[in-house]
Amino acid sequence: MENQEKHKIIITDNNPIVIEGFISLFKQYPENEIVGIAHDGEDLRMLLKKASVDTLFLDLNLPSTNIYRLIKDLVVEHGDVKIIAFSNYTMPKLVQDVMEFGVHAYLSKTASLNEILDTIDRVHKDERFISVSVYQKDIKPRPEDNKFSLELKNEFVHFSALTEREMDIVVLLSRGYTNKEMAEKLYLSKYTIETHRKNLMKKLKLKTSGQLIYFAVQQGLV
Repeated sequence: MENQEKHKIIITDNNPIVIEGFISLFKQYPENEIVGIAHDGEDLRMLLKKASVDTLFLDLNLPSTNIYRLIKDLVVEHGDVKIIAFSNYTMPKLVQDVMEFGVHAYLSKTASLNEILDTIDRVHKDERFISVSVYQKDIKPRPEDNKFSLELKNEFVHFSALTEREMDIVVLLSRGYTNKEMAEKLYLSKYTIETHRKNLMKKLKLKTSGQLIYFAVQQGLV
């Protein structure tokens, strides 16, 4: 244990239960040191400027944070940091998207403590993988496994279902663009823009443009 590399870790999560769980876990394993706690994307960016870090646990549903943009920035600006997505959301499209964006591992919040520790070891051996916990939705956790648990809102589930083009339209609409202006900017027909708008409103279960703009602000898109 004395010769084992000590990992410097940042936890980015907005739930105090999860944060306390990590603190309690790593107290038992001093080879893993928490050097910072971030509650949203802005907190994380500031921490990374000050702290020496090699591992990041990243919740995907952070307030006022565009998680896709954040991951892209992290990969470019902090390529030496191993990013472990730590989320209750296990929809295949979301998992695939964040892995393609550059996350090193995807871990469910139903993961056991041993699985969390194993994930740290594996990403530092340059492995990229999706944890088995992501596919174990129907397995009831045993109390002795000391699982992390967190109930979250459903807005992000809907958000992850949007296509890249639909996300573009959400951003432009929130900035005051008309259908005609969006069509010109995106090199699409006005009819195509209208179709995309109808589809994304249906996916997000929204009825008005005002609700859509509020959604965009909450998700950190604008």
